[in-house]
Amino acid sequence: MAVTDGPDQEEAISLARQGKMEEALEWYDRALAARPKNEIFLTNRSIVLISLGRYEEAVVASRQAASANPYSADVWINKGVALDKLGRHPEAIDALEQAVVISPYNAYARALLGIVYQKMEMDDKAEAQSRLLKEIVFPREYAGFYFATAVFLLGLLLGGIQSVEGKPIGVTIFSEMMIILLFCALCGLYWRSLRLFQEINRDVLSAPGLVAGRDNQSMQRMYGPIGLLVVVFVGGIIAGILVWAHFS
Repeated sequence: MAVTDGPDQEEAISLARQGKMEEALEWYDRALAARPKNEIFLTNRSIVLISLGRYEEAVVASRQAASANPYSADVWINKGVALDKLGRHPEAIDALEQAVVISPYNAYARALLGIVYQKMEMDDKAEAQSRLLKEIVFPREYAGFYFATAVFLLGLLLGGIQSVEGKPIGVTIFSEMMIILLFCALCGLYWRSLRLFQEINRDVLSAPGLVAGRDNQSMQRMYGPIGLLVVVFVGGIIAGILVWAHFS
């Protein structure tokens, strides 16, 4: 996903959230007059145009964004949405296929691609996208359980090490550091899993959300699960200490 180009864009995002799409469009037109090759402004302008039903202009804006950064999946998704709305389904397929090449685990792009395949009565390809989508979504539905189990066991191990009497200091410190590093790695992997999983919650029948606004909201929703992972880890440590104390 693209990254916000500065706090000044918050005005346009705020206008869009309030449904003031025409005013948001005017903001992006002014901004692009000063920075005509800004990929994020071009991307968000195309999204506003899609929301306004101005699909031809959205296609043009998406092409400009693709020229600025052809490696952004969002650019091709926006183009695919606009082309689909225009009934130009073969071109929409080309754009969305490009999006999934860039971002193979983008569930939103794959869902859209499957929908357009269905409209073109390309049932085999639509079914293939459906299977791929399930492969992307299914593991992440249970990711919280898997990661929580892993960090609890790490906490249990760390608690046990803490409770052993007469342990060599060097070995203990090394073991504890390794466990903490593994915990941090699991948190990082879970964070990435959450980012990917959030793609499936986007409404595939409407315009994509504005880039910066979507990223900010996604980040806020991810703090809770990561915090819960930390609590589970601490709970594992406490459980490890209690178990060792019971059997020692």
